Amino acid sequence: MVFEILMTLTKVIWLLLPAYTPNNFAVILGGLKPMDFGKNFFDGRRILGDGKTFSGFFGGILGGILTANVQRIVEITFGVRIFSSLPFNEFFYLALALAFGSMFGDSMGSFLKRRLGFERGSRLPLVDQITFLIFALAFASLTKAFWELFGTVEVILALIITPILHLGVNFIAYKMKLKNVPW
Repeated sequence: MVFEILMTLTKVIWLLLPAYTPNNFAVILGGLKPMDFGKNFFDGRRILGDGKTFSGFFGGILGGILTANVQRIVEITFGVRIFSSLPFNEFFYLALALAFGSMFGDSMGSFLKRRLGFERGSRLPLVDQITFLIFALAFASLTKAFWELFGTVEVILALIITPILHLGVNFIAYKMKLKNVPW
């Protein structure tokens, strides 16, 4: 029973790496033109803020797709059949949907935070940890491959473990002085 739970946990994390990693790539590749062009919304606040850039958004998507392709190569090398069980086009659509959904969801989280008066880098529990996942799963659910790899258990488990993983990874990055805040 414990082994099955650990295997399912491992599978969920593996399946979601293309959604988990884009924001890391966005931080590395971002910093150019803000997606909102520095403009304010009707409420007088920035639409997204300086932290959401075109280079980060598209770099994050490419990073998520790169992650998925590395995973597929690892699977093929070691004879594991998760992503590698899919025809390449279905695999690619799933990877793209997870990565794009992740970046879109992260941007929507920033949009929501700006509407609520939260500044860049401020903490808004659950929005910071789960918005990207909800959109990643929503976009991924539009693909055939999603329905082959994800079931109800995987989705529920993803919604439970993602906030914990998110907080843990960010705390480690903070302790390593890679982030200014532990969230």
